[in-house]
Amino acid sequence: MSQVSPIPDKPHAPSRTLLRRLLGPLYVTGIFWYRAAWFCTWFPQWFGTLVIHICTWITWACLWNIRAAVASNLEAVLGPCGWFERQRRIWRTLYDFSCCYCERYEQFRPSVKMRFDFAGEKTYELMRQTDRGFVFFTAHFGNWEMGPLTEQLPGDRKFHVVREPEMSKSAQRFVQELFDKHPQRDQFVVHYAGADLTLGAKLLMALRKGDVVGMPGDRPRAGMATTTGEMFGRPMELPPGPAALARAANAPLVPVFVFREGRRHYRVELWEPIEVAQSDDKEADVKQAVVAMAQACERAIRQRPHHWFCWKKLW
Repeated sequence: MSQVSPIPDKPHAPSRTLLRRLLGPLYVTGIFWYRAAWFCTWFPQWFGTLVIHICTWITWACLWNIRAAVASNLEAVLGPCGWFERQRRIWRTLYDFSCCYCERYEQFRPSVKMRFDFAGEKTYELMRQTDRGFVFFTAHFGNWEMGPLTEQLPGDRKFHVVREPEMSKSAQRFVQELFDKHPQRDQFVVHYAGADLTLGAKLLMALRKGDVVGMPGDRPRAGMATTTGEMFGRPMELPPGPAALARAANAPLVPVFVFREGRRHYRVELWEPIEVAQSDDKEADVKQAVVAMAQACERAIRQRPHHWFCWKKLW
């Protein structure tokens, strides 16, 4: 059953705290850190590695609310543990995030070479054999933002990436400027959820033209309709948007996950497509697809629990 979320913040984003209001641009979501990360990309690789470790320790020491959220969410994945193991889990997650965050900006530098391995030839072959559109979905997991920006899709399809706007308006402008200068900018179109009332119609037209739409499958937007699913044996509100869009366009849903394998080294996995049912019961069709999406996200998170970047307690 769908419902409207009453949460004013982004459901999985850091909570609004007094510290956030006091620090402003210096808070973890402020423009200072976006510019600092971009600044670091101009230095040798060893400098970036040093900054990653420094930022991990600072985040671990200072952001208690995020530490508590990470520990709580990972307990659902890995089970209960003692204090020392809990700190190790938190540190490892923050370290993986720091690596991905740094390399998120390094990808915008044409002189920086990223290594990508791909798994999912069956899905690529299916895309070569049909002119149907595809809906890719992922979780906020690993370096999910790199998935659509790596190589040309079969059939010269455009990739329409649906993103959440950054929490800071100045950070949002900064990120958009980087996308406008991305080395593969001709391969993708960036859309921002909530910024365009006609976005749904535009994405549907793109799918019917045979393009690919990439959307998050684990985080509903604040105030949007949600579908109650289940992850790790616990109820979880999930976005029905990818499933509903795929059903409307008669397009397969494809789980896509980007695993970090090492410094500037990623593995992009395209899993078996999910066909959304086309029965007379639209709500049941979408619900069934959302359940399959949740299972895919859970499977990926269980493989790499510390790749799951969720900064608010879910349960």
